[in-house]
Amino acid sequence: MSELNGFSRLKALRAAAAPYARLTPRRVDLLLGVSVTVAAVSGLVSWGVGTGWARWVTVIHALAGLSLLALAPAKLRGSVRTGLKRRRVTRWLSILLGLVVTATVVLGILHATGLWHGVGYWSALWTHFLLAALLAPLVVWHIVSRPGRPRMTDLDRRTLIGGSAAVAAAAIAYGVQQLVVGDNRRFTGSHEIASFNPAEMPTTMWLNDRSPRVPASGWELTIAGEPVALADLHARAAPMEADLDCTGGWWSRQSWDAVPLAELVPTVDAPTLEVTSLTGYSRLFPARDAANLYLAVGYNGEPLRRGHGAPVRLVAPGRRGFWWVKWVRRIDPIDRPWWLQLPFPLE
Repeated sequence: MSELNGFSRLKALRAAAAPYARLTPRRVDLLLGVSVTVAAVSGLVSWGVGTGWARWVTVIHALAGLSLLALAPAKLRGSVRTGLKRRRVTRWLSILLGLVVTATVVLGILHATGLWHGVGYWSALWTHFLLAALLAPLVVWHIVSRPGRPRMTDLDRRTLIGGSAAVAAAAIAYGVQQLVVGDNRRFTGSHEIASFNPAEMPTTMWLNDRSPRVPASGWELTIAGEPVALADLHARAAPMEADLDCTGGWWSRQSWDAVPLAELVPTVDAPTLEVTSLTGYSRLFPARDAANLYLAVGYNGEPLRRGHGAPVRLVAPGRRGFWWVKWVRRIDPIDRPWWLQLPFPLE
C-alpha cells in the first residue's frame, strides 16, 4: 500500500512538473525577444555613459546577452529544426540571423574576457556593436514574417520559470567570466591600456573624423569669441589625472596638463557650451559643468601628440571618449539646450 502511495505521489509530481519541463517554440521566441530588446537598450546606454551607475546597466547587458546562449538549445530543438525542414527560401535569412546573433554574443564574450581585443584599431567591441546594428532589421523581419507570434497569454508560469532558468545560467556564466577577467576592466567593460604611458595610448578617431595637420604656431583658439593664446594655456596648465574611456573598449589613465574651463570661460547667461574641433566635430555641454571640463595641452609632462588632439583637446572626466573633443578650435556659449543633440554623433 505504501509503495502504491509512493508511486502515486511520484506520478502526481511528474504530472505537475510536465507543463514546465519544456518551453513551447512560441514561449522561447518571447523570451528571446525580451533578451534581445534588453541587450540592445542596455548596450547602447552602457556604451554611451561613463558615470558609476552605468555599472548596473553593463551587468544587465551581459546577463541579457548570455541569456541568448542559454535559450539557444531550446530554440534549436523547436522552431529552427521545424523551419529548416520546410526548405523555404527565407530560411537562409533565418540562418543568417542565427549566425549574426551567435557572432555578436561571442564577440561580446571575447571582449569582456580579454581573450581577443581585435586587429589593430578594429576592436572586438566595435565589431560587436556593428553586428548588433545589423541585427536590428533582421530581427524586425523575423518577427513580422512569423505567423505564430507570441501572445500575452504566453506570459504564464512556465515562461517565467524558463526565463528565470536562463537568467540564472547567464548569472553563473557571468560570475565565471568575472573571475577570468579580474580587476582589469572598468565598470563600463573597457580594459586598461597604457596608463601613464601616453606613447602607447591608442589614437582612435570617432567614425569618419580625421586627424588634421596644422602646426601649433598657426593654431587659433577662441573662447566666447575671444582669442586665447596657446602659450597662455601652457603657462596656466597644471597636472590632473583623468581616465579616458574609449567606446572602442579600452581605458587609459593619464596625468593631463590642463586648465579648468571655468577659468577660461567668462561669466555668461547661456545654458550651454559648444566645443568645436578644427574638423567640425562638436559636442554640447551644460555650462554649469565648466568646472569639471578641462583644456589639455599635454600629458605626463610632454606635449600632446597629433593623434591625441594636439595642440589642445578637451578632457571630460566621467564621460566616454567621444565627448573628449580633440583639436579644439572654438568654445561658444549658446542658448540651445545641451541635451538637444544626438546621443552619439554621426560625423
